[in-house]
Amino acid sequence: MKKKLLHAVNAWLFVALFTTSAFCQLPSGTTAPDFTLRNLDGETVSLSNVESPVVVLVIGTTWCPGCRSQMSELEKIREFFEANRIPVIDIFIQETAKTVRKYLKGKKLPDTFVALLDDGQVHRNYRVYPIPRVLVLDNSRHVIQDSLGMDGLELTDVLQQLLDRQPAPASRVD
Repeated sequence: MKKKLLHAVNAWLFVALFTTSAFCQLPSGTTAPDFTLRNLDGETVSLSNVESPVVVLVIGTTWCPGCRSQMSELEKIREFFEANRIPVIDIFIQETAKTVRKYLKGKKLPDTFVALLDDGQVHRNYRVYPIPRVLVLDNSRHVIQDSLGMDGLELTDVLQQLLDRQPAPASRVD
């Protein structure tokens, strides 16, 4: 009996150690792994083809309470995303297009929002264990922040700081 209990405690410690946020999150400055996934219409979207100085990745599911809360935060700052033309790529793990469409119906999301269906590559390459994950990427697709959820105010602060660091467009005089 004691041996079984010891094995159970060791197993729990192993799982706790390897699912902590520090182990699962990508370090700041790391290049975000590229992916090519299908959107809800079956078209492919690659991270490397997204043209924007800033990108927000959200990784989660339709059934996760934290993911639902994160979606509400995205809705709250919809106008900020639209005004700054910031792509919001929401990657759904182990979900069908039908389920995601039903989940998104009636939500007030920015026109820069794209829903993608993970085929396992994001789950593996981004080490997704706890969800939701919210990543802010710069123009070189380096991770600026990788969090287990962010409220709207925190997310807009991080994004605004990143936008403020972008060089001003060059003026052209002929």
